[in-house]
Amino acid sequence: MSKFRKYLILLGIILLLLIIQSRNPKIEGPFRGLFGNIVNPIIYYTNSVKSFFVNFTENYIFLVNVQKNNKNLKKENERLVFENTMLQEKISEYNRLKKLLNFKEAYNFETIACNVIARNIDHFINFFIIDRGYKDGVKRYNAIISYQGLVGKVVEVFPHSSKVLVILNNNSNVSIMNSRTRTVGILSGDGKGGLFVNYYDRLDKVKKGDLIITSGLGGVYPKGIPVGVVVEKILSDTGVFQKLIVKPNVNFYKLENVLVVKNVEK
Repeated sequence: MSKFRKYLILLGIILLLLIIQSRNPKIEGPFRGLFGNIVNPIIYYTNSVKSFFVNFTENYIFLVNVQKNNKNLKKENERLVFENTMLQEKISEYNRLKKLLNFKEAYNFETIACNVIARNIDHFINFFIIDRGYKDGVKRYNAIISYQGLVGKVVEVFPHSSKVLVILNNNSNVSIMNSRTRTVGILSGDGKGGLFVNYYDRLDKVKKGDLIITSGLGGVYPKGIPVGVVVEKILSDTGVFQKLIVKPNVNFYKLENVLVVKNVEK
């Protein structure tokens, strides 16, 4: 390359820098005059490029730290949600046990507190297993109650567990009484999750919403345990009895804690 050509290129660069300086009067630098007009743009854009990469690096590090903090916050939030869930469950269990205790005190029963640990999984609930057995004082035909009312009775006893036949089972028979009219009948399960009463006096003025309780007859279930409420009555054309359809007080599908009534034996 000839010297003239080199000088021409250098002159072109200088002119370009002067044009940049003139078109960007805000560009400042340490130099003044013509030399400053040439050098200051170089310093300015060099600093701009440097600032760009410094800011880019700092922003990248900041974003990495933000992402890391977000992950830590997410883990902490998950831990708090888990602990809150566990706390809510403890509160719920406390409330259930408190209701059981109040129910027990109201009726002055000698009872054994236990948990439901298994249930039949075919169709409707017919029985379940509790975590107390004959080594805990449970005996066959002991009544089982919850804070909502009558649940069933023990039919098989093992060392540390027992099988409970619920009143929804069609093999279950409970002597009951209308708490308002004091008329008695026999309550059975329909095997489909419902309850009905047979051998109930046709002349009794039973009403929808009447509370059905245990009568105490038969020696298995204590007297006065709530069972359910009447939702329908069925009169036949003949006979001396009427049939009642009863909605159970107990939600058998959500049972977790129950009481074994010890003071009723057969």
